[in-house]
Amino acid sequence: MGWWIVLAAAAFALACFLVWLWAIAPAGGKPDFTEFKKYDYAHRGLHNLENKVPENSATAFSLAVLGGFGMEFDLQLTKDKQVVVHHDHTIKRTCGVDRLVSDMSFAELQGYRLFGTEEKVPLFRDVLRLVDGKTPLIIELKGYGDPAELCALAMQELDGYKGLYCVESFDPRIVKWFKDSRPEIVRGQLMYRMKAGSEGLSAAGAFFARNMLTNWYNRPHFEAYDFKGRDFLALQTARSLFGMQEVSWTLRKKEDYEKARSLGSLCIFENFLPAGVEEKHKNGSFEQLLAQAKAPVCNATVQTRE
Repeated sequence: MGWWIVLAAAAFALACFLVWLWAIAPAGGKPDFTEFKKYDYAHRGLHNLENKVPENSATAFSLAVLGGFGMEFDLQLTKDKQVVVHHDHTIKRTCGVDRLVSDMSFAELQGYRLFGTEEKVPLFRDVLRLVDGKTPLIIELKGYGDPAELCALAMQELDGYKGLYCVESFDPRIVKWFKDSRPEIVRGQLMYRMKAGSEGLSAAGAFFARNMLTNWYNRPHFEAYDFKGRDFLALQTARSLFGMQEVSWTLRKKEDYEKARSLGSLCIFENFLPAGVEEKHKNGSFEQLLAQAKAPVCNATVQTRE
């Protein structure tokens, strides 16, 4: 009788293990990330407030292109359903006024400036025109409102765009929308070490999220995990067993960047210029790139990382 109990327990443990593997697995048919891996990605554009270039601004995106970088940025909707590029739900941190982006029309939003500069919150379509396919985009869709509405309106802007891009979100519903409605687009689940209260989640919800137990629901192609909290069994297993692509954010130290590169991650960086910018541009500093961007005529060649 004792052997039957042992066998039953072993079978149950094996079944649980297999269910866990099924739950954390990425989408089948892994996309080709070769072109994505030729670039590093400037977090919210190549911004530097000391030089009056704020995050998620037209100048920050122009500088990313000039430096040969891809870029990561954030989308949400205004009250009149314009898709804009802005991270926070409010403009308190960026513009000093405690108002929700979703409570303002785009015209109202244009009355404010980012971090005391002359830069304004840009329209998504204007950013697409600016980049014009020169470098790849990692597009984060924020889960502040109706996920389906934001996804559909964002895709109206992206349809016909010739450049390389992928999408990601912390909101599993947004990732699932792309799985169901636009499965051909490379999609990723953003994640970090969520705790009770993170993103409005309960303790159980945060546990499921940080351990990638929403992957069964939306089957992402990649996991964009906070680099400081990446030592999770689920992430390591999905990488080693299923070959899941990792995207590392946000890398603010060169040593972290080098480690992430050695792991094969796509690298989202901030506050430094990685991967040989000094060799690509004379005096390859942020200031030099800014000077080039301000030149009357700029025919700079975008270069990729070999």
